Amino acid sequence: MMAELTRLWRRWAAHNRVRVTIIISLVYIAFSRPHWGGLAAGAILVGAGQALRFWGTGHLEKNVSLARGGPYRLVRHPLYVGSFLMGLGLAISVENELWWTIGYLLLFVGFFLPAIHVEELRLHSIFGAEYQDLMVEVPALVPRLTRPSSPPRQPAETSFSWGRVAANREIRSVVAMVAIVALQAVKILAA
Repeated sequence: MMAELTRLWRRWAAHNRVRVTIIISLVYIAFSRPHWGGLAAGAILVGAGQALRFWGTGHLEKNVSLARGGPYRLVRHPLYVGSFLMGLGLAISVENELWWTIGYLLLFVGFFLPAIHVEELRLHSIFGAEYQDLMVEVPALVPRLTRPSSPPRQPAETSFSWGRVAANREIRSVVAMVAIVALQAVKILAA
């Protein structure tokens, strides 16, 4: 019973994570109280996260081949790492940053980690043993600080392509982050 509920939650969370994130972003915009010092520090994290997402989407051909170049050499899910940094940047840019950060961490654990699990199942079903090897060779979210004891087999790395960035519609994330940071700056100026 519990396993079935977990499976259902993971699928629901994976399917609805963007909708939930949009709703929480609107709550954040409405109720957070930004300040210049926090917004400056937060914007650095937002920029780093967005850069990582851009770098990652430039290597990603969804459901066609496994991305092996760029940030995919370091972690299997650089887009989620980038999203994590962006959300953390927004959380620290406001008053009561501890509460916003805790709330964001709960969102990430409750929605994004289940989505990662579902995505890994899907990738394994598409790419089979190749993805299984990748799971052994490359950590999911946190890069290794040491090299693996045995060198991984070296499949061809993907190269960066602006066309892939466009095809993966990463511009939507950029527009959203610029809009949120700009709205936060307007709130400070209006206060």
